[in-house]
Amino acid sequence: MTTMTWMLAAAAAAVVAAGGDAPPSGWVSIEPPRSEAALRCANYSQQEWSVRRAADGTPELVQGRHEHRYLTVRELFDDGALLGYNRGEFGGWIEWLPRDGGARFEQTQVDPVAATRYRGEAVIAEGLAHLSANRGSVLRFERRDGRSWRIHRLAELDAAPVAAVRRGDKEWVLLLVDGVASVQLDSGQVRRLHRARDWLGSYVGSIQPLGDGWLIGGRRGAIRLEAKADGGYRERWWTPARCAVLEPECSCANPIP
Repeated sequence: MTTMTWMLAAAAAAVVAAGGDAPPSGWVSIEPPRSEAALRCANYSQQEWSVRRAADGTPELVQGRHEHRYLTVRELFDDGALLGYNRGEFGGWIEWLPRDGGARFEQTQVDPVAATRYRGEAVIAEGLAHLSANRGSVLRFERRDGRSWRIHRLAELDAAPVAAVRRGDKEWVLLLVDGVASVQLDSGQVRRLHRARDWLGSYVGSIQPLGDGWLIGGRRGAIRLEAKADGGYRERWWTPARCAVLEPECSCANPIP
């Protein structure tokens, strides 16, 4: 799996996730696939879903297809733009383009996937999951003056990030290839919120809060993380009812053309 070399292009109307632990109308909630056959079925599903937030704040799921994407980060400042490019295993970089045509800089050997701002500084999550590699980090770009930056490694991650969502002033929640983690933007403290055993083949690629848990877009549908009373999350998979059979027969098995 190559992290964030692709984007999801919308190909169908959005499905509204109203909230709570019940799936949308026409969808069902199933146990996560565990057997080899069920995992293979989920991996080769024709369903491909991204979760996003509508203008009114309602989470919604959008079916789509993978397309190449190189520009993954775009942070605009008054005097220039900080741009990040990700080509997966073929490399990535971050560059500063000043508006006045002055000195540029380029940070290589990074694979940027998401960006946010904290106290005027840019914070970028980067990483790669490919073959035996699975790594990630969070970088803070500090303005030294009008033309130069100082780059700090704010946090190390134990897996590659694929998406992120802000929660509050200081917390940045990262979707990883094998779970979810929280990073404190002031201290760099990392806390694992959830660790998943079998997400690598599910192509998770987007995350939004839903109630007191999370909704994550993936290949067969969506992964719903329900908060448990004793801490942690219970994992369920939401899928269109017609695609709920994983084994012995695999429904919705052919990729989107």
